[in-house]
Amino acid sequence: MCNLYSFGSPGRVMDAANKALGGEVKLGAQAGNLAEDYVGADSDGPVIRAAGDGYEIDVLRWGFPPTSPKDKDGKWEPPITNIRNLKSRWWTDVNREYLYEARYRCLVPFSAFAEPVSGKGRENAWFETTKAQGFFAGIWRPWEGDTRLVPVEGKARRQRAQAALELYAFLTTEPNGIVKPIHPKAMPVILTDPADLRDWMSGGEESLRLQRPLGEKGIMLSSA
Repeated sequence: MCNLYSFGSPGRVMDAANKALGGEVKLGAQAGNLAEDYVGADSDGPVIRAAGDGYEIDVLRWGFPPTSPKDKDGKWEPPITNIRNLKSRWWTDVNREYLYEARYRCLVPFSAFAEPVSGKGRENAWFETTKAQGFFAGIWRPWEGDTRLVPVEGKARRQRAQAALELYAFLTTEPNGIVKPIHPKAMPVILTDPADLRDWMSGGEESLRLQRPLGEKGIMLSSA
């Protein structure tokens, strides 16, 4: 499961999105200081979503709320960063509107993503697309609660506190022949074709057919 990725130049991301989506992409309220960086689970990353008659690129928190805030031992559960089983009640019922409605669709730009190497501890393999720009098929939602780590005034580290956040996650699928030798369980759903990007952003059940692995010619091992 992908819990770490990087994104490249914001200018390149906006240019690629403008060309693919056929609508103007503007900077959102939180994206003014956006720069190339890495994104890990439960940290902030850029997404592209609908805004008015066009689109915006803004910074949201990576990870949907878990099915239960704490496990049987009282430990905090991690956020849901990857979405695989779209037939589960968690998505068909509890989070249905976020999965199907166009206003909650988003594209998550990336330059490379990591998958853990089995049997080698925390070692990762990195992959990137052979296209100029790749996007994960994502969804976002508003959320308010106290189970997430947020900046608290006077504290050096983030604390668990009541907060209103905008969250995102992205779809995964079975791995293609490039990713499978490294990570046989899954890979992110990657969109590079402009028609697929527009289709995903239109919402609806039919667009869920895009939950499929990217062709092997579209991806390669990276040195990120």
